Amino acid sequence: MAQKSKKAKIIAAILASLTGFTGASVAAGVLAYDAFFPRYERPDYKVTAGQYCYDRISSELAREEFYYKSKEASLKGYYYESVESKGLVVVSHGFHAGADDYLPLIAHMVKSGYNVFAYDVNGTYDSKGDSLIGMCQSLVDLDYTLEYIKKTEPYASQPLFLIGHSWGGYAATSVLEFHKQVRACVGIAPMNNGFTIMLEKGKQYAGPLSAVPLPLFNAYQRILFKKYANSSGVKGINSTDIPVIIAHGVDDTVLPFDKQSVIAYRKEITNPNVTYYIGYGVQGDHDNIWHSKESAIYQQEVASKLKLAQLEKGSALSYDEKVEFYKSVDHALYSQVNYELMDIIVKTFDSRL
Repeated sequence: MAQKSKKAKIIAAILASLTGFTGASVAAGVLAYDAFFPRYERPDYKVTAGQYCYDRISSELAREEFYYKSKEASLKGYYYESVESKGLVVVSHGFHAGADDYLPLIAHMVKSGYNVFAYDVNGTYDSKGDSLIGMCQSLVDLDYTLEYIKKTEPYASQPLFLIGHSWGGYAATSVLEFHKQVRACVGIAPMNNGFTIMLEKGKQYAGPLSAVPLPLFNAYQRILFKKYANSSGVKGINSTDIPVIIAHGVDDTVLPFDKQSVIAYRKEITNPNVTYYIGYGVQGDHDNIWHSKESAIYQQEVASKLKLAQLEKGSALSYDEKVEFYKSVDHALYSQVNYELMDIIVKTFDSRL
């Protein structure tokens, strides 16, 4: 704790000298930034729908669990081995999520013949670390993860593929700048830049952060993330000619189709092997693009049933009542994958073996 406090004072002093702001201004700005990235814990699965809880899918999906190092923290890793073992797919999760939130996708890749390496980002779920640190952290952890994979068997000798969603999609596309052994990459609803997005989203996304002076904001991020601050999805994609799939929903409100997303910058992409998958209707939002139409419709039905149960009671359901309600949910249907998109991904990966 004393070491952390000493480090914070050093950073504050550097920021003050770089930006010219007073110590009080620097402290307030750093506080506002750090407050936006606390630890993110697992949800209570008793009142959470879908096969995002490993216990609900463990009988059909065996895995190994372990820890490995990323910079200063230990990350929790999960390895799933397929019978075919055609190659290794590394899955990077989104913001305010963890590796297990992608278990339906992971299970589909394993059934399609691919081993999967997934992990919780620093400060998330079972990984160590007391915070998410900042928006570039998903890229930092994926970079360190791929370095670990390069040096560790049975991962190192396998053909390597990447899939990332949202925050993880930014990491998967941006990291291509540093790792040329990747054979194909998929970004599902990926943001383009971890450095600028907080200011681009303004109050909608950052709240108090939008009031932090730009020079202070940028200086702090550069101290935290160094070389990673200059990375972006478009830059990573253009650094290679491997196949890259970008999937995005037209009604995405988290990372709008024409703002902050990789697809918003498609005119700047020069890699000739990039293909786009566009989600429409019930599959047009940030998460449902990788779920089936049936799943998206069922999710709406579950939400309607929960609302109706509360209306009939005349008040919010108690915790025990919610537990009973979620026991009736078809978790497999609720989180069913978008088979059309998954087939495109698997065929692309197969073509690179």
